[in-house]
Amino acid sequence: MERGRGFVFSAIFACSAFAVGPMSVGILRAQQSVPDAAAIGRGGELLGAQCGFCHGTNARGGSSGPDLTRSALVQEDEGGRQLGEFLRVGRPDRGMPKFDQLTDAQMSDLAAFLHDTIRLVARRNLYKILDILVGDAKAGEATFNGAGRCATCHSPTGDFKGIGAKYEPEVLQGRMVMPRGRAGLPSGPPRPPYTEPTAVKATVTTPSGPSFTGAIVRLTDFDVVLYDQSTGQMRSWLRNGDVPKVVVSDPLQAHVDMLSKWTDADMHNMTAYLASLK
Repeated sequence: MERGRGFVFSAIFACSAFAVGPMSVGILRAQQSVPDAAAIGRGGELLGAQCGFCHGTNARGGSSGPDLTRSALVQEDEGGRQLGEFLRVGRPDRGMPKFDQLTDAQMSDLAAFLHDTIRLVARRNLYKILDILVGDAKAGEATFNGAGRCATCHSPTGDFKGIGAKYEPEVLQGRMVMPRGRAGLPSGPPRPPYTEPTAVKATVTTPSGPSFTGAIVRLTDFDVVLYDQSTGQMRSWLRNGDVPKVVVSDPLQAHVDMLSKWTDADMHNMTAYLASLK
């Protein structure tokens, strides 16, 4: 497939140490407070029963309500005081009913749950994945050898031998949907993505005939830079329309194509199967 397109680079924004917004204040408060597990549990149940339809059972947004963890009111709340004052009057003109039947203790529990959710969002390393092995390993094996077409590139007795003992189940599942990069793999010195074995590659063919294949460092409408993984050298060409000819190939294209096909059951079953390969 021939393509010429520019890479989109993410901009990194620096935040001044002297400019602390509502989100930062809320995160600092959430991190400094000592979680009350019982209050958090009661607050979660209360939110699910009273607010879950609009804001979701985890407060991260629902059918019509926004993500409460991003609310300035919630961020600046102190023990449920500001939150309670708002909930007792609501904003009926904007579809937010009043909850004047809730007690001060319930307001405090609700605030405890919301602040703990903010704390977990801010410190993702605290998040624990539970009960990930809920699938059927036999069904996962059938998908591996059948519809998933995994066996066309991988083998349980070859490159996947012992993979279940090498990686945790959440890593195995994550690599199925995010196969590129080193997330969840053994740590090591960071390295450019074009040096990875699974880097997206391109073949450049010049008008005179010679061609060169390498990992893409940069590909825009104006130039192309490729990296030769065998020699560690880079080569570049200026582009004028379709000259030189550039053909892109992704060694992980099969994984990309499967992203829209995986069902939850498929993912659970495949994870169970891979985890069984000890």
